[in-house]
Amino acid sequence: MRLSIRHKLQATASIILSTLPSWRTIISLTFLVVLILAASLYIATRHTIEVVVNGRAFSHRTHQKSPQRVLREMGFVARDGDHVYYPTEEEMLQGEPIRVTCARQVVLVHDGSITEVQTQAADVNDALVDLDVPVSTHDSLLLEGGTCNRETKLPPPKPPRRGGIRSWVAAVRAPIKLAVKRAVSLHVQDGSIPLTFHTTARTVGEALLERDIPIYEGDRVFPSPDTEMTPDLTVFIERAKPIVLDVGGAGRMLRTHAETVEELLASEDITLASKDYVEPSSEADVVDDMRVAVNRVREEYHIEEVPISFETVWEPDPDMKIDQRKVAHWGQEGAKRSHVLVRYENGKETDRQQDKERIARPPTDRTIKYGTKIVVKELETPHGTIEYWRKLRMLATSYNAPTAGKSPSHPLYGVTRLGMRAQKGLVAVDPRAINLRQEVYVPDYGVGLAADTGGAIKWRHIDLCFDDDNLELWYRWVDVYVLTPVPPETEITWIIPDYPQERA
Repeated sequence: MRLSIRHKLQATASIILSTLPSWRTIISLTFLVVLILAASLYIATRHTIEVVVNGRAFSHRTHQKSPQRVLREMGFVARDGDHVYYPTEEEMLQGEPIRVTCARQVVLVHDGSITEVQTQAADVNDALVDLDVPVSTHDSLLLEGGTCNRETKLPPPKPPRRGGIRSWVAAVRAPIKLAVKRAVSLHVQDGSIPLTFHTTARTVGEALLERDIPIYEGDRVFPSPDTEMTPDLTVFIERAKPIVLDVGGAGRMLRTHAETVEELLASEDITLASKDYVEPSSEADVVDDMRVAVNRVREEYHIEEVPISFETVWEPDPDMKIDQRKVAHWGQEGAKRSHVLVRYENGKETDRQQDKERIARPPTDRTIKYGTKIVVKELETPHGTIEYWRKLRMLATSYNAPTAGKSPSHPLYGVTRLGMRAQKGLVAVDPRAINLRQEVYVPDYGVGLAADTGGAIKWRHIDLCFDDDNLELWYRWVDVYVLTPVPPETEITWIIPDYPQERA
């Protein structure tokens, strides 16, 4: 069955009406929209104001146009002593800041009381002027517990960790503690020297130290250094005399009130033994910078043993060949003992006197036997058979006339000790070892006549002469054969020292 057009229209209208909000909803939405528009308008119409409090800037968003109302809105209330600069409304809206300098609270502790003031002072002197408390030049000032003077600046506020203008203002207005320590006059009689000064020290000792008046060990102070200070107090100082006391070589500095050296020793519990002595004497007066020496003396007997050297005795032995030696007895040192009285002062020996002396052990001589038996022997040489009676180990060097040490213009140039012309076949010797005019045989040189000497030719040193044009340089140890005939025993040196010595 078909619905009529009217019914269709009615059904459509019902559906449309069922989807539309109710009138209450429409009113609510309308109010919300108006509220949002109003809030946006409120925010959009605010302006930013800058406020500077004691050098610190703060920004504030507000609708207020009066500087006083801006500060009130920020929670700031001015106090006595605060300085506030109010710009005009036009200047403020153009960015000119409101400037506030809060007064600082200074609390002064003095004379057993407390005085407070709100001040714009920047230093201690201006704060004292505002406090109207007299402070003399001798009084001491303490700022926040530390010493200060009138020119000291007041400490800046401590910035708060968080918060705005209220926290900063509270920090600026935090009390600053200032204290005055009143000076009193002190009279000091330092020996014969009077002195008066003002001090804020608590005790006599502190006052003397503050004035750089030294008190040494031994000095007497009345009243004592720990006495509390009072006005017009008089202090007497009796100075001890500085001296150097040396006891047994160990010196130390001290101060004393003793009048004599004897009193000084007694005060230091120093006693003198029987041989000890003091310089100066015990009766001497003690004066400043004096040196007193107590010399400790002791004497001891020592037994000293001094060695006695033995002698060396040479004995000829006809059964031993020449240049052979044998120690028959080695010998032994003797000893001489003596009693010695030794005197010590301060641990150091100052004198010794020999009391008794005796031979404790006599020395025994060393005996060396040397051979005096001469045996003639033969030696085959490139120049034929030779006979010799002595063989010596010697250092052989060489020379000729130009190297002998005299210039050609010298009258003795090229002349040997025996007056011969220097040439090969002549040798220089020490006459104590080989007699002059004695013939010798030197291997690789030949037979030579001992015809010359030299300052450097000593004992077992032989110098071989060469012609001017055939000098051979020698420096070697060789066996030198002393040829026959054998000279008389009185012309023989039986003991020839081992000099120079041949190195191994």
